[in-house]
Amino acid sequence: MEVFIAAVPGQAVPVPFSPAHMAYRIGGGFRLLGIRLSRPIQNGLMMVDCRDFDGQGDPACCVRQILGECRKRNFRGVICDFEGVPLPPLVKLVGLLGEKITLYVPESYAHASSAARILIPSALTTGTLERRLNTACSHYGDRLALAVEWMREDFLLPSSGRGDPISQSALEEQIGRLEPAIFFDRGLCAHYYTYMKERQAHFVLFDTPRSIREKLRTAERMGVTAALLPPEAAEYGGQISE
Repeated sequence: MEVFIAAVPGQAVPVPFSPAHMAYRIGGGFRLLGIRLSRPIQNGLMMVDCRDFDGQGDPACCVRQILGECRKRNFRGVICDFEGVPLPPLVKLVGLLGEKITLYVPESYAHASSAARILIPSALTTGTLERRLNTACSHYGDRLALAVEWMREDFLLPSSGRGDPISQSALEEQIGRLEPAIFFDRGLCAHYYTYMKERQAHFVLFDTPRSIREKLRTAERMGVTAALLPPEAAEYGGQISE
C-alpha cells in the first residue's frame, strides 16, 4: 500500500511515506492559488481545496493550471479536498482532471469521474471499518483509497452521529485525571473509554499510532492500495510504519 501524509509546505514527511502537499486552493474565477510558493516542493501529490471558489470561471483553464503545476513539481497525482455538497463546476473539473492524471476525490464526487480514486473516511462510530470498506468496494471496486482521520471525540450517551471534537492535550489531561480503563475496539480500529460527568455518561473514542496502523492494515488486507494520513501522523511515522 502506498501511504501519503497531508503536509504543509516545509513539513518533513518520514520514510516510507510520501507527501500530499497542502499548498493549493481553487480561488475566484477558477484560478489555481499557491502556484508561486515561497518554499520549493517536489514529488508526491498536489492537494487542492476549494474554500475560496466563487462558482465562476472556466474549469478547463484551471485544469491546465493544475496539470502545468504538476509537471513543474513532478507531482504524480492530485487530491481534490472538496468539502460540502458537490458544486456543478467542480464536478466538471473533476471529470476533466480524471481523464488527464491520477486523481483522488471524496465519495461525494465519485459520480464525476469513472477514473478517479475514491477516498473513504476511516472515522466510524458504529459498525466496522472492514464492513464499511467492503460496502464501498462493491460500488467502486479497485478505485478505493482510505482517508484516515485522527479521531478524538467525546460523545454524550445515548448518542447518534459524531461527538464533540477534543484536542490531544485535553484528551491527555482527561486520561491523566480520570485514569479510566481504556479498551481497543477491533472493528472500529480505535481506542475508547467511558466516564461520568454531572450524572451523565460519556464515551470517548480516539486514535493513537497503534489504531492508525490497524486501520491501514485492515484496508491493505482488503485490497486497498493507497491511503492518506492527516498532518499529525508525521510526528508518529515510525510507530505507524512498524
